[in-house]
Amino acid sequence: MSKSSNSGAGILAVDIGATKIALGIVDSQYSIHSKVELIIGNSSAVELWERIVNSTSEILGNSQSEIIGIGIASAGPIDIKNGTISPVNIHGWRKFPVVKNFQSFSENIPVVLHGDAMALAHAEHKVGAGIGRKNMLGMVVSTGIGGGLIINNSLVVGDTGNAGYIGHQTINFDGELCRCGRRGCVEMYASGPNMVKAAQSKGWNSGTDFTALAESARQGNAIAIDVIKKGTHALAQSIVNTAGALDIHTVVIGGGVSQAGDIYWNPLMANIEQEAQHEGFLNDLEILPAKLQRDAGLIGASLAISNSQGNL
Repeated sequence: MSKSSNSGAGILAVDIGATKIALGIVDSQYSIHSKVELIIGNSSAVELWERIVNSTSEILGNSQSEIIGIGIASAGPIDIKNGTISPVNIHGWRKFPVVKNFQSFSENIPVVLHGDAMALAHAEHKVGAGIGRKNMLGMVVSTGIGGGLIINNSLVVGDTGNAGYIGHQTINFDGELCRCGRRGCVEMYASGPNMVKAAQSKGWNSGTDFTALAESARQGNAIAIDVIKKGTHALAQSIVNTAGALDIHTVVIGGGVSQAGDIYWNPLMANIEQEAQHEGFLNDLEILPAKLQRDAGLIGASLAISNSQGNL
């Protein structure tokens, strides 16, 4: 995939989330070029891959960089050994051979798979809010809940590539049934769509997404305020459980829900403080908003390649 231009090396980065898929070329300065976002919507498994193929072919065809690898960040669970993904929120993809499929674009460059929240943690530690922290938990709070771990300045991958997979950590064994098959998963209470569903079940009817729910809370709607308080309490329990188990004192939180401002962050911080006080050693727990926002997944996906190859 070499080009005659002297524009330098680049990595094709792919960020597969619950509602959208982003693709772009990441350069040596972690700038993103030719970015495309695909809304998953009701696309079938076959249609979704065809859309990805078309966008990838267009990006690579127009790129003036030498593409040295393809980095993929995906919602989980993932299987790094076999190069497959089974995102809970993309029903048609179960053990989907994403690495093999992307290898069809070139046999001469590596294709490396990361979890999406793992990619966020990696990116935020390298060039975002977590710079200089030895140990860190990175979290995505959006359509789903995900986590990634930095321990001793190194990304933790785990045996299958799912280290930090805390969105389906149960906090209530008698709780609601999750799509993953367990009951009481954090995601059932703390994700944007599930907070909206909880509000609607209590009579809130001022919108269909978390942005509208947050705005209602700002305007004083009691249902919206209560649901966000409970959602942040669920997330706080998960954060403290994870930070306590690993003795981590820095948490970086990104994702669409986390961008709601004080109406979300104030109850989250209050709930974290309440939960952390019982651990005895988490009084200095540092909670930081992600800096890279929508680009964290793509930058983190590119880091999977740059670390393995010693480039960029």
